[in-house]
Amino acid sequence: MKEKILFVTKGGENTDEGFSYVLELAKALNSGIAVLVVYPRQMMTSFEDVMSAAAFAEAGDFQTVRTLMKEQETELKETEEKKIKEMKVKAAEISVGLIYKTVSGDVASAITDYLKERTGIEMVLLSPNLSKERKILDIRKLLKNISKPIVNITLPEKAGA
Repeated sequence: MKEKILFVTKGGENTDEGFSYVLELAKALNSGIAVLVVYPRQMMTSFEDVMSAAAFAEAGDFQTVRTLMKEQETELKETEEKKIKEMKVKAAEISVGLIYKTVSGDVASAITDYLKERTGIEMVLLSPNLSKERKILDIRKLLKNISKPIVNITLPEKAGA
């Protein structure tokens, strides 16, 4: 089964956000799925991690900074592997093929580069975890450089109390 759908997501705990929609679409279109997991350039995402690293760096303890960064990188990789494995199982249950690639850097550039490699992709679906932070994804840049249909998957609004 040829991959016609590219599901782009940010690495981390919410990597699979929106995947159920992509899975149903792939099933309806009799298509495979290519998953592109993108990690922003900065690996440290929480304020506490940044402050801890800055404190150790100021004190000249660069080895501890490296250790903190390596631990976080390892944790992210383990989470990614777990999430990808879950996605593969769900896809296999309904006979949908799934491949994946992990990259770091700018999301728009990563998508553009991936589409150059895989010319059979017909549409790009963006995980909800990409649209939560505007600084991660520049939609205008994406629309300028990509001629494929782009779907920005959003989560349903929560009902007010």
